[in-house]
Amino acid sequence: MKLSRKQVAIVATILILFPVIGWWVLVSSGIIGRPGDPVVPPFNLSDRIATIEVVEGEGEMYKGRFDGWREGDRELTGDEFFEEIYRRKRDLPAFYKLLDVTSIVGVLWVVFGFAGQAVFMGRMLVQWYASEKASSSVVPPVFWWLSLLGSTMLMVYFIWRKEIVGFLGQSTGWLIYIRNLWFIYGKKRTNRAKS
Repeated sequence: MKLSRKQVAIVATILILFPVIGWWVLVSSGIIGRPGDPVVPPFNLSDRIATIEVVEGEGEMYKGRFDGWREGDRELTGDEFFEEIYRRKRDLPAFYKLLDVTSIVGVLWVVFGFAGQAVFMGRMLVQWYASEKASSSVVPPVFWWLSLLGSTMLMVYFIWRKEIVGFLGQSTGWLIYIRNLWFIYGKKRTNRAKS
């Protein structure tokens, strides 16, 4: 596959902008709420507690918004609040508990995360195959493409999980993958020009 630096830059830009534009379209069309707005089923991008706020009242009062409550905010005493959390966790299927999610949407997100990890791991298999075939250490361009795609998928997954460690771990290599593709495709074009 012969790509120019311009084409590499376009693909990288698309990989960066696609999740952002997709989120913006979903928010603008009203399919999902803005950050901080109540989440109304059935379109639920996360399966976490939407908001918790301690409010003044008789004793300890919590103003909580749980996903799945169509009526929006509901004030709870401390005991009611923790009962609701316990009830939700207790009533979950074992599979949901294993994946640490509370809905089918959460399961789909975990599947997306596994797919991202599979793509990211697949790059090593490609590199291993290329090295075995050449009988020396070789890093083919597809290694960097799989690195870029897999890390992008994992970064999106870690944003959903609100997992800063995983996000930072993937984002640090992200620019390196783009830069290596830039070098590879720029070098090929330069070599063709010399010929």
